[in-house]
Amino acid sequence: MENLIQGEGSKFVIIANVNTLSYCYKNKKYSDILKSADLVLRDGSGVKWAVKKLGANPKYNFVGTDFIPDFFKITHKKQYRVFLLGARPGIAEPASKVLSKIAPGIIIAGYHHGYFDKKKGQKVINKINNTNPDILLVAFGNPKQEIWLADNLQNLDASVCIGVGALFDYLSGKIKRAPKWIRDAGFEWIFRLLIEPKRLWKRYLIGNPKFILRIYKELYVARKKNNS
Repeated sequence: MENLIQGEGSKFVIIANVNTLSYCYKNKKYSDILKSADLVLRDGSGVKWAVKKLGANPKYNFVGTDFIPDFFKITHKKQYRVFLLGARPGIAEPASKVLSKIAPGIIIAGYHHGYFDKKKGQKVINKINNTNPDILLVAFGNPKQEIWLADNLQNLDASVCIGVGALFDYLSGKIKRAPKWIRDAGFEWIFRLLIEPKRLWKRYLIGNPKFILRIYKELYVARKKNNS
């Protein structure tokens, strides 16, 4: 991450969970975006299971809600400039204050809600660029945040751009986080489903089983090729 910040141009980081990867099956553009990212980090036990099934090392679990605050805690002395973009109006500001308390020393360069249309998009980009951020956190949710970043990366002056999903909602207290023992057990998705059933039931009750079937299908095709 720090190497990317020190590099030239704007870099694109994706934190990929099951939902992120599931969109790749539906949308080739989104799949290409994932492949073109400068860094893709694993998020969640579902991706860990899939990667292991396909015979690879799943590496570390970079749940965005934990990883982003932890990264700033570790690097707070570097005084990175951070811009928060996304969530509903009135969420990014309190989220930025919580982030400042978690990691004293970071500089909140600015913030803006995620409810703007294409006509206002360039004004928002100008606002971001005028603050000269080291890191741009974009909280639009999958797949909108990655698509928006890919479409606008060339116009952004931020060193590193990351899609962070519901991070601002969690930081601001709008959405309650699962207890640590539930997170450690790999069942945070169940807690999220109980908290936001209307928004998440399709993702978890339909999307997750489909994802599992796709992984087994990939395994079947791979074995068939090896045996032929």
